[in-house]
Amino acid sequence: MRIKVNLFFILFLFLCYYTGYLMQAVSIFISVLLHELGHVYIAKILKLRVEEVELFPFGGVARMEDITKYGGLLETFVAISGPVVSLLLVMLSFILSLFSSFFQVLMEYNKILFLFNLIPVLPMDGGRIARNILLHYMGYKQATKIMVYLGRIFSIMLVLYNIIRIMEGEKSGAYLLISVFIYMGTVKEMRFCSYYYLLNRNNKKIKMIKKRVIRKRELNVHEDTYIRFAASQFSPSSLCEIIVLNPSGKVLKVLSEADIMEGIIKYGYDGKIAQILKSQ
Repeated sequence: MRIKVNLFFILFLFLCYYTGYLMQAVSIFISVLLHELGHVYIAKILKLRVEEVELFPFGGVARMEDITKYGGLLETFVAISGPVVSLLLVMLSFILSLFSSFFQVLMEYNKILFLFNLIPVLPMDGGRIARNILLHYMGYKQATKIMVYLGRIFSIMLVLYNIIRIMEGEKSGAYLLISVFIYMGTVKEMRFCSYYYLLNRNNKKIKMIKKRVIRKRELNVHEDTYIRFAASQFSPSSLCEIIVLNPSGKVLKVLSEADIMEGIIKYGYDGKIAQILKSQ
């Protein structure tokens, strides 16, 4: 697992340092890092593969294997772990604030981080928890769309709120930055929504294979084949086994439809089969 600091976060920390808010910058860095490591810790307990943690100015992203294929409960556990860590930091900082003003700053930021992440909109942790509640009443794709639309409405509300604050004399554009972060997250959620849907369909197709309801077929590809080519060959009436061949025709690896869909999520439509092989 690697920890990646987003360029915007680096610029944000530098701006805080330059303007004399070093204590706040350190507090934000520690809070966001521990919040995301909370997600990672629970994911590790649940034996999920964590690949990367990326830190942003007002939150972060823990990238791990797709957990929607295991059902909504695991994602709920992983999602709630971040806010729980933030809440624990609030309580710990409250005690330690008696000895240092730094912990007062740490407490205030974690209080914001805790409450903010529980807002039931995507891409916030609260949105993921709410989506998994909706899964009891509707499909994954529909539930995701609802939480994405709520996220976009919320981001617009933040923009309007920040504009009002500026008109009243406030010079901070923090809410504008948060709104951009949220909106970009909703775009990503919508983009990957169909991929997750197909990944879950793949699990149903495997069960149908065992019942001999649909047939299995082979698809030959090479390492330099685009992932989108393999995905375009999938059909609801069959389950593909993707045979990866070297230039001489020797079998290098047999991939499943799930491997291809996870490859799209990680590397995009323009990724290549070789990238999937390297990650396994």
